[in-house]
Amino acid sequence: MKKIIIAVAVFTCFNSNAQVTQRNLLMNKYTLTDINQSIVPIEKFKPFPSSPEEWKQQVPDSILNKLIKDGERGLKFRFNAVSFSSILAFKKNGTRSLYEDQSFVKRTTLAQLAVAESIEGKGRFIDAIMEGLWSICEESYWGVPAHIPGTQGIADIENPVVELFTAETATTLGLVNYFVGNKLDAVSPLLRKRLVFEVNKRFFKPLIANLDTYGYLKKDLKVNNWNPWIMSNFIATNLLVEKDLAKRSEMLYDGLKGVDRYFNGLGDDGGCDEGAHYWDAAGASAFDCLEWAQKGTNNKVNIFDEPLIQKMASYIYKMHIGSEYFVNIGDGEPTINNLNGAFLYRFGSAVNDEQLKQFGLWANANCKQYFSVDSFQKFRSIENFLSVKQLPAITKPYQSPEHVWINDVQTMTARTKGGLFLGTHAGHNGKSHNHNDVGDFLIYLNAEPFIIDVGRGTYTAKTFGPHRYELWNNQSQYHNLPTINGMGEHEGKEFTAKDVVNTTTSKEDKLAMDIAGTYPKEAGVVLWKRTNTLLKDKEEVKVIDEYVLDKKPTSLQQTFMTISKVDLSQKGKVIFIGEKDKLILSFDEAAFAVSTENPTMVGAEYAKLKRHWDNRVITRILLTAKDPQVKGKITYSFKKGN
Repeated sequence: MKKIIIAVAVFTCFNSNAQVTQRNLLMNKYTLTDINQSIVPIEKFKPFPSSPEEWKQQVPDSILNKLIKDGERGLKFRFNAVSFSSILAFKKNGTRSLYEDQSFVKRTTLAQLAVAESIEGKGRFIDAIMEGLWSICEESYWGVPAHIPGTQGIADIENPVVELFTAETATTLGLVNYFVGNKLDAVSPLLRKRLVFEVNKRFFKPLIANLDTYGYLKKDLKVNNWNPWIMSNFIATNLLVEKDLAKRSEMLYDGLKGVDRYFNGLGDDGGCDEGAHYWDAAGASAFDCLEWAQKGTNNKVNIFDEPLIQKMASYIYKMHIGSEYFVNIGDGEPTINNLNGAFLYRFGSAVNDEQLKQFGLWANANCKQYFSVDSFQKFRSIENFLSVKQLPAITKPYQSPEHVWINDVQTMTARTKGGLFLGTHAGHNGKSHNHNDVGDFLIYLNAEPFIIDVGRGTYTAKTFGPHRYELWNNQSQYHNLPTINGMGEHEGKEFTAKDVVNTTTSKEDKLAMDIAGTYPKEAGVVLWKRTNTLLKDKEEVKVIDEYVLDKKPTSLQQTFMTISKVDLSQKGKVIFIGEKDKLILSFDEAAFAVSTENPTMVGAEYAKLKRHWDNRVITRILLTAKDPQVKGKITYSFKKGN
């Protein structure tokens, strides 16, 4: 009972009311007998190079040199204990970063040391590896305080809760086992024995014991990125560590059963309701699960031809705006700075998606590629190193989709030949990592942001607690939405758009919806039909609000968020001045007064907001109705300026 209570307390981010379809793509196709018959024994399992010669053959010298330099920096690193004061910082004021920074760097450094030793093979990294391994094994808890809120961040060592960073830690030790396990045995077999013992005690056993009780593994829940992220680490660590064939098969089967529950929660279009930023931990981690299961069974487990998997894969390029910018919904960041082209190409090849393959080649050529063992999904970054030599040359320019409609997350993107981009969505306010943002829209011009979704700030205890919607960036009043009688949208799945219709023709792409139901009853909204349209031939975005209230409102405002410079000198216009282009908003000057403000950046929760927007000033533009009426029709027009 104690374990169940803690699990429920930890994983409150999952929506128990969301639709789940019991597809069970893996369980309906494979039995435990199938896995038993095809499982690769640990002594034959070779997912990575295991000698300097193999590394040399498979990875470019430039990357190998970089990886060795990373390891050399690790030689100077001190594997200190994670301080109790950093736990108290979370307990007292919700600060996560003090603990997490200390914990994450230890694991990343240890993995980088192990990879460097495998590449070089001279033994000079072994002492540091043993120091790091012992230090992590001696820790009381492998996760982070924020993920055990039932104890205010203080770990109960009798109940090792399995969360994201428990899983990441276990995989780090699995990589140490794979790359330098034999060298550890040469010092003392007790080192590797300790490694295996701790992985079992802290990860394998508690996860298997709670396969149906942890929120991210519930059969009847629409689970979020925690599921594939943890399951990918579970599958990989099992294959890297477990020697016993029967246990090896059973745990792989459990891993497949677990990730099936993520697939069951997806809509038929494979959309990610957490947005493109979290796709890296959601859809991409689901691919990691399938890729490792395929390797661990000599290609027996292979469902890459399933339409749902193919659609899940395509989500990432469908949300791409240009450069490193993506449609960001909820807690998403506006850019993906670790957009790895080799990974995208590998995923595209697996699901036979030519567009995704070309997107991967584009990313490899146009986005900064990070050739280090990453803090998270470490095994994926190593796979990426091994894929670089396999990338073909670009033979044609990458073309982004002109129009996208993903029905299950009710998200539309559209672009014109002149570089005008509109991203918008309907949906509800009960999403994982939710912001109250139904009906919101983004406008970019030639891959430059003009009308933005601000996105997330710095995660603290407040971010995921009862005071989440006190943070202004989570409120609809700071999205591109109306504020009615002083009220914004309300959180909860029941606060949803209705009558959602997407249409596309040769001249326009349109998303229409009634967002009245996203506001509390006290706002008095009977009807609020919002229509967001990209007029292709006119190179214009038009936003039309047709509304009916239950009585004459006391106030009516419309917000627009931007990082552009703003010129209000012309009546009835707001001129957004970007680095290269201008965007002009036209509105009814007789009906609205216009003003601007800069939201507060005071508070730990806002530290990362400016950084996500390259330290540009975030401005809120307010159009305030001079004489708000009980019903009406409001039109906003956005066009490229001269």
